[in-house]
Amino acid sequence: MHTQTLPDPKYRKALEVSDPARFNLPAPGSEAETIMLNTVEALFTDYTEANLNESIEKVYAPEVYFRDAFKQFDKASEIREYMIAGLKPLDAAEFIFNKVIRDGGDFYIDWTMRLDFRKTPPGTWEESIGMTHMRFNNEGRIIFHQDYWDPTDIVYRRIPLVKQLIAYVKKKL
Repeated sequence: MHTQTLPDPKYRKALEVSDPARFNLPAPGSEAETIMLNTVEALFTDYTEANLNESIEKVYAPEVYFRDAFKQFDKASEIREYMIAGLKPLDAAEFIFNKVIRDGGDFYIDWTMRLDFRKTPPGTWEESIGMTHMRFNNEGRIIFHQDYWDPTDIVYRRIPLVKQLIAYVKKKL
């Protein structure tokens, strides 16, 4: 079973393989760092099928560790298909990068995800906050992507039985 936050063997191995000490990353605050981070932000702020098709394999290395609340992948091509499939129930999606923090070779992106579901009136955006831990290779492509966010309110509550269970649990807490 997939979990988002258990430090399983794949996660531990990915941390080892993506250790920033093994890569020549751009200097903090440099133009090269800005270009690298802008490429990532451009992928997520133009979250459309066309952009995902064109950009995923430019932003992510072919071999990558990717884990979010739902899935885990090892290849950029799998991430592309997953993200495109995630657009099906939506009229639109966007990510707002609130802040990027660098600690050595580790990057932490504080973001707000906005989704406009087809089953709601147009322009009825739902929002969720999250954080992503990323690491990059020598070419400035993502080799490690670990999301931290709670899909309970924005995704799971759309499933009738789950919605009732979540409401019950929240009421009891």
